[in-house]
Amino acid sequence: MGGVINLIKWALIVIGAIATYYAVSLQAQYGVTSKVISEMVSPQLHPDAMSKVYMPMTNTLLDTGDITMASIVRVKVADDVSNEDVEEAMESIATAEGIRSVGMLPLSEMVELQTGEKQRFLKIYQYCSPRTAMTMVDHSDAFSAYLPCRLALIEDKEGQRWLYTLDMDAMIYGGAPLPDYLLEKALRVQEVITAIQNGGAEGDF
Repeated sequence: MGGVINLIKWALIVIGAIATYYAVSLQAQYGVTSKVISEMVSPQLHPDAMSKVYMPMTNTLLDTGDITMASIVRVKVADDVSNEDVEEAMESIATAEGIRSVGMLPLSEMVELQTGEKQRFLKIYQYCSPRTAMTMVDHSDAFSAYLPCRLALIEDKEGQRWLYTLDMDAMIYGGAPLPDYLLEKALRVQEVITAIQNGGAEGDF
């Protein structure tokens, strides 16, 4: 049920983003007044909501037709870095940055055991800062859907490996401005997850 609610929520967000996209296009092409456009954007939103979240999301959606691609950040894993190197680097960086590894889900391995058929690599890594997590949920229960922070190491159908994670800009800038104390914590988590993702992709720690 929660997945359906989240899907509906994202669909509404995207519809709003697409409406804004076309409003901006009309302004550029046909001189629609900025007043009409500004009235379409809630004054409650973060000032960077359009530029950091909804316009990039809309562009990606229109380019790919894939809403999931519009909500993630992915980094290519270097060819000379093994899966073990990626995992070791991420765990080392997480420890150094004071964020806890709270579980791994070796999905492709599990399916191979169940079916006896070779699968392309897919493993999920989960990280959490418990005190930060509770602070975020105290602000909004809906933040719990983002917890814990996840990174997926996946081999695509062409054999290239990637590290995927959710784009935290949607959480940070997509709605009303976060309180300063929460913004600081959210930016810190984003910084750490980005460091883990980039370091893992290069096998660098």
